Amino acid sequence: MLLLVPTEIEAKVLKKFGLEPVIIGMGPVEAAIAAYDKLNTQIEGPVILAGIGGAYPGSDLKIGDIALASVEFFGDLGTCHPSGFRSFSANLPAKREVSLRHPILEKALALLEEEGFSPECGAFVTVCCATYDTERGEILAIRHQNALIENMEGFSVALVAQKLSQPLLEIRAVSNLIENPKAGWKVALALEKLGEALVCLKKKL
Repeated sequence: MLLLVPTEIEAKVLKKFGLEPVIIGMGPVEAAIAAYDKLNTQIEGPVILAGIGGAYPGSDLKIGDIALASVEFFGDLGTCHPSGFRSFSANLPAKREVSLRHPILEKALALLEEEGFSPECGAFVTVCCATYDTERGEILAIRHQNALIENMEGFSVALVAQKLSQPLLEIRAVSNLIENPKAGWKVALALEKLGEALVCLKKKL
């Protein structure tokens, strides 16, 4: 199992669970470069991107909940106007969506459910700027299939995996609620829950 994580913050906690995470960097650019380097070799077992994420309004997710991505969107690739964000026109070759539906996802969901994690599965949105504005969060979620989770690496790693024909499993634990930005992030709690879920997957996936 190749376990990719954005930063040393995730890696430090996950190592305590006996896991061997590989740090790929924070944000879509660093993550894409490092993911290509790691995935462009012979890999045995599943490739997993793991980390924390913000739950969008309407997702019904709580701090520490586990979610898996069925699709990743590049949420803020487009143009900004006083009236709001707009996607580029359809005739521009800007890829903004990568599907993550494959048998490994279905197996992972079943395994986690058997272990009592009650994981959610749905759309994730990758952004370059974390959302602290509830209205922006609502718009991003609605525009992207009622998305569950916001993150900063998923789309780029998913695109690399797709180009290299490597199935990718993306799993995130909720660290913050975008509808309540003043509450702060509960990173430690989220990473503990993430570690527990990853240990389950490592044993059975």
